[in-house]
Amino acid sequence: MRRALALVLVCCLLSGTAFAVADGAASPSVAGVTPSSNTTGSLTVNPDALETASYRRATLDVSATLTLATRSLDGRFEQRVLDERANELDAASARRTQLDRSAARVETGIARLRARQAAAVRGYNNGTLTDREFVVELAYIDTAAGRLGTAADRVADRADSLAGAQIDGQPVDNWAQNRQVQLGALEGPVRERIASALRGENTIRIENAPVGIDGVNATRATRLEPLQVYVETTDVGVVLATVDDGTYLREASLPGERNNTTAGELTGIQDALDRVQASYPWAWNHSSSTTSTGDRRAGIYAFTLYHDQGVLTTYLNRTSGRVFAEDQRIDVSSVPTASPVRNRTDDLRLQVNRTYPTGPLELSLSTADGEPADGRIAIDNQSVGATGDDGRLWTVAPHGNLSVTARTGEGAVTVTTNATVGRDIAVGTDSTIGTDATAGSDTSAETNATGGNSTTERTATAAVASTAVRPAEG
Repeated sequence: MRRALALVLVCCLLSGTAFAVADGAASPSVAGVTPSSNTTGSLTVNPDALETASYRRATLDVSATLTLATRSLDGRFEQRVLDERANELDAASARRTQLDRSAARVETGIARLRARQAAAVRGYNNGTLTDREFVVELAYIDTAAGRLGTAADRVADRADSLAGAQIDGQPVDNWAQNRQVQLGALEGPVRERIASALRGENTIRIENAPVGIDGVNATRATRLEPLQVYVETTDVGVVLATVDDGTYLREASLPGERNNTTAGELTGIQDALDRVQASYPWAWNHSSSTTSTGDRRAGIYAFTLYHDQGVLTTYLNRTSGRVFAEDQRIDVSSVPTASPVRNRTDDLRLQVNRTYPTGPLELSLSTADGEPADGRIAIDNQSVGATGDDGRLWTVAPHGNLSVTARTGEGAVTVTTNATVGRDIAVGTDSTIGTDATAGSDTSAETNATGGNSTTERTATAAVASTAVRPAEG
């Protein structure tokens, strides 16, 4: 099975399909967690709050790799210098002063990264940043957040020799942990994969690895195909999703939700736990364990749920009481799908198994006699990968309507349907064409010259309701 996605990061940025949403008045809340009865909910942007939604792809980028490597090396060098200086200080007062200065640098760095991400989203929305520049910037922020996390831990390590040391009125270990929670909303599994793709690294499944939670672990090798990612933005927020080597990865960072107080302030960790249980009932009821970090001083509570299908980490803001960031890692083999939508020609059969908007999307292509077919797949005229020898491809569904086209040397077949099937989905069973779509009557022929021979390409379309979306410029 080959991989596919919906965001792109590239050495030479290939043009992608993008959709721009008309400007409108900002609503008090731009997103919310949609619960489900048989899979975990997710932090989803309201359609009228979308600024952009697009498919992109990322591959080796030497310039971006040097930028990320320089940031990483600078961070390690700075920590080594600070460690050496700390070892040279004898007086406890001098070590405390240096500790406070190091902590202040971490605090300043977090504030700057938040501002940098907001500026990047605004620049991408208004066209100041190109697609390539935007995804490279997100990878840079992820790398920089990791280095700041290391710096926070080193501050805690240096405090070991200072009895009773505190920062901002709290034990240094607690301070460092709270900084890690704050940085978590600026990092994510998709950004990490983007950075790896820029470096030309791949993520290969471990041989004979178990499925489920244990199956999300992977090893590194050379990436031979671009990483494809789906990107959505609001005025200051971003959602990224991809499917890579059998794992669906999704992250949402919507800082505007921190300022909306309609949910009510959290009174403590138990109140935060109650909100998590209400927002993610399926994940809560199917979790083997739950961990939590953050407290009132951090202003954020983070909870990680290890559930039957994968791992969910959600971030709640203390003052607003709302989920404003989220990471998901899900084994696609465990994801329930809705009843299939199908179409066929004389030579090809295409089946689309949907889940929910921005969720995993399974595509299956076969020949007329049922044998797997290797074909190129496009969603809304944007290439997202190929089905491979097994005839299957997992990718990411867009927010609303989608048109899926599979193309081989034998012809093409298209299914047009809607990604929105509701959260109460059941594992799909075989159905005939017309269950969720009707077979189109349109056919067209195209002549492709190959070595003097020509073949007739048959194209069929299965359609449900669709709406027009204005492509973004560029």
